[in-house]
Formats: sequence, structure tokens, C-alpha cells
Amino acid sequence: MSLRARIASVVVVLLLASASASSAQQADTTAAVHRTGDKPGRAAIGGQIGVPWIFEGGDYAKGAQPRLSFMGSYRYQVTRGLRWQVSPYFAWNAYRTGTRMPFSDPDFPFAPGNLKFGRYKDSVLTQIVGANAQLQLTRIRNNWVLHLGAGPSLYRVVVQNERKVIKDPVTFDYHQGAYLGVTAELGLERFMKSLPNTSLEWTIAWQEQYAMRNQQFPSGFNGNPQELEIRFGAHYYYDFKPEKKTVELPKHP
Repeated sequence: MSLRARIASVVVVLLLASASASSAQQADTTAAVHRTGDKPGRAAIGGQIGVPWIFEGGDYAKGAQPRLSFMGSYRYQVTRGLRWQVSPYFAWNAYRTGTRMPFSDPDFPFAPGNLKFGRYKDSVLTQIVGANAQLQLTRIRNNWVLHLGAGPSLYRVVVQNERKVIKDPVTFDYHQGAYLGVTAELGLERFMKSLPNTSLEWTIAWQEQYAMRNQQFPSGFNGNPQELEIRFGAHYYYDFKPEKKTVELPKHP
């Protein structure tokens, strides 16, 4: 099965699962029916599955093929038009068969019968693990919420060949490290009528890692990777501080 077919299958399954959950639940008759995620003072926890593509960054981008990403999120609605969010993140890209390496991998030196692993990216993966914090502007209309967010990130970028971290053939430094970065995203959120505290969300995101290290990696894979990404997922909203219930004392005659 091709990559596009697998991604389409995942999205269809998620949509069907969300639709069946929505139809199976009866409308909540409590006061929470009128409490949706756009209310200030509410928090949410959720997650998304995405398809990232490294489109910039020199050797990080040459021949890059999208794979999957996974992102969790915790957010808090400060005012009706502003919220903050923190998110752990994991993604990776593979490479097209026959894409040449910028150098011969020292663990798979150039030799007859060993061209594939030493000189081509057939078995190379770039992995990106990290977390980001964002401020998001929100615009609310009925059950729809549009948000635009941006903020700083911290990433760990690792380049592997045959599941082994690649070494620079000059410095013998491993191509892995923690780097600062930045992210921005545009998202559209839909609250379900029968489950007013649950939303489905579609997001387009951009990320960049400041991974250029000229002294460590003079031979290649030395740049600032940038990714474009499409994500889909769900969030559950709840009252961050439960409303205090007033207790009426019995009146004395």
C-alpha cells in the first residue's frame, strides 16, 4: 500500500470514528451543554496526527519524503480571543530511493556491494522530537473556532542510517543534538452539537529548527530544517476551576 493510501485510510478511520461517537451519544441535558471551549477559564487536552514534509534545509530536504507526526496539546483559554498552548511533538521523514548522500557514511564505507548504505539515502531517516509553546489568537463563530498561533520550540534532531546515528566523516561528531526553533500554525476547530465539550480540529503548521553547526558538521546535513505539516485530531474541554456551588442555609422561622 502506498504512503498516500495509508494516510488517507488513517484520516477516513478517524472521521468515521468521530462521526459514530457523535451519533451514539445523546445530548447532555446538564448546564455543561452551554459550556463550550471558547469560554474563558476553560482548559483542553487533545492530540493530532499529521503528515510533515521537510521542504528546506539543504541535505535535510533533498529527496525528503513525508511520513507521520504525532502531537499532543494542553491549552487554556485566557480571554475570548486569546489562549496559550504547550505541545510535545514527534515526526520523521524518509528519503527517495537513489538520493545521494552528501558524504560516505563512515559506518558503511564506500565499497563494492555496499553502495546503497554508504552513498545513498535509501535507509536514512531524519527524526524530530521536541515541544513548543504558543500564544494563539482565536476567532469564534457559532460552533467554529479559527486560531492563529506562534511561539518558540525546543527540538532534538537526529539523522540515522540503518537505525544508526550518522557520524560526520571529518569530525566524527554524531548528527544529533538539541536545538532551539520556532513554530506557527493556522487551525480550524469544530465543536460537535451532541458533545459540546469535544472538538475536531484541522491544522496547517510550519516549523524550523536552528540546527546549523558549521564546526561539527562540515561534510553535510548542516542546515536549518523547515517543515510544512497538515494535522487532524480532537480536543476535550473542561472547566479548569470548577464553579463553586452556593449552599442555601435553611431559614429559621
